Amino acid sequence: MLDYMRETLELMQENLTRTILTLIGLVVGVAAIISIQVAAAGMAAAVNGAFRGINVNTFFLFPKSTQGSTQRANLGLSDLTLLERNVPGVETAIPFGQTRTIVNAGHQHVMLKFGGESYRRFSTAPVVAGHAITRTDVENASPVCVLSSKAYARLFPHALDPSTVLGQSVYVGPKRYVVAGVLGPATLSTASLGFDINNDVVIPYTTFYNDYQRGRPLFGIQVLGSRDAKLATLEANAKRVLSEAHGGSIYQTFDFGFFSKQIDGFFGVVGTIVSAVGAISLLVAGIGIMNILFVSVSERTREIGIRRAIGASRATILIQFFVEAFVLAFSGSLVGMLAGLGIGELAQQLFIARISGTIAALPWAQAILLATLFATVVTLVFGTLPALRAASVDPIEALRYE
Repeated sequence: MLDYMRETLELMQENLTRTILTLIGLVVGVAAIISIQVAAAGMAAAVNGAFRGINVNTFFLFPKSTQGSTQRANLGLSDLTLLERNVPGVETAIPFGQTRTIVNAGHQHVMLKFGGESYRRFSTAPVVAGHAITRTDVENASPVCVLSSKAYARLFPHALDPSTVLGQSVYVGPKRYVVAGVLGPATLSTASLGFDINNDVVIPYTTFYNDYQRGRPLFGIQVLGSRDAKLATLEANAKRVLSEAHGGSIYQTFDFGFFSKQIDGFFGVVGTIVSAVGAISLLVAGIGIMNILFVSVSERTREIGIRRAIGASRATILIQFFVEAFVLAFSGSLVGMLAGLGIGELAQQLFIARISGTIAALPWAQAILLATLFATVVTLVFGTLPALRAASVDPIEALRYE
């Protein structure tokens, strides 16, 4: 078998240009399919991180913009209490509010995400210094804040320890907030999808409402369910309760599952298109490999006749050409696999990572399996006929062949 492979590699080297042109279609097809697999894995990781550091039993509720009377559907503070009292499993509900703004601390002026939080924490990030927002902070609308690990690093780059910044002041415009706590990295994924609901600086949601939302309807509501509650049931009951309270108004909810389904659907369509392109490339590549094997049979007719004359069986000749077909197919699949992984990784580095902040591990096992599968299928489908033709060569006629 090793002799057959060595002979095949020598033939490929002798006809290098013809071999390269033959394998281009296979390389393109395999690379296209594997690169989309890598990109899909990267986007899946980004979706998983869209709720970076947020409790998985969180969902967001907004008035549906396509209904008749959007004013009747407007949400207010009373709706928070309504949900907490009338929807079993709701631990807390707060206004969903977030703004990107310049936060100042000493000589540091940093653009950060700024919003409200409850004493029942939506964040899964651990407290590494001080304390999180407390019930008293919420009830008194206290001017305190808690910094994420990112905000701490950027606002206090020279601090030796998170505890040293407790009690210091940060400013948003003219408003001053005292640092009550600092969080560590989130315990969930560290990515987003252009819809990062986490805040870098959080203040009590009552303070946020008083300072930035008073007199205006709530943009939406952020709801935290109990650990054993079913999210789909909570969402359905929350929409029903609010609809009854607002004269039949329609509300919509968003959660991790929603974004996951959207991305899955998108990559399902893209995957189908890319797979179709890949299939066409593989078909063209298979025909090319079959053609080069037919040429090889024709060029080596006399050689095949000599081998048969000195005792080589049909099975031996058949195996020889099957090995040639497999080496050609596997070479193209291997190059395509490496190209696909490279393209996918490049897409992650240049695009997905910039959006999400994370890079998914390359699916080596899946890529190797696909490359081997393609090589085997191409060998069996397009290598069988040339191999059978070579094995059926008549030794006497072959010896006369010039």
